[in-house]
Amino acid sequence: MRVEITPNGYLILPAEEAARFPVGTAIALVRGDELWLMRVSHPGGGGLLLKIRNPRGDRSVLVRELLPEATEPGVREAFWDEEAGALRVPLAPASQASRG
Repeated sequence: MRVEITPNGYLILPAEEAARFPVGTAIALVRGDELWLMRVSHPGGGGLLLKIRNPRGDRSVLVRELLPEATEPGVREAFWDEEAGALRVPLAPASQASRG
């Protein structure tokens, strides 16, 4: 699943992936070299707002304050970790991750 971190510090989620967050909010945290986005269980639970970006249903969430200073914008190959209940997003862009 491709996601993008924008130069302004937003994480862009395609509609298909955003559907995993039915309440429209998420908890975000950095674990090692990944950003984890986790569901909030009910509407009053707080968290970060997933804003609707377009009629297709793509969403964006502002994560700038959580990202390490050296985080570059770009496309990432994220995946849903069912056991952790989190969307796991590498902090390095896909082009850097492949260089290892």
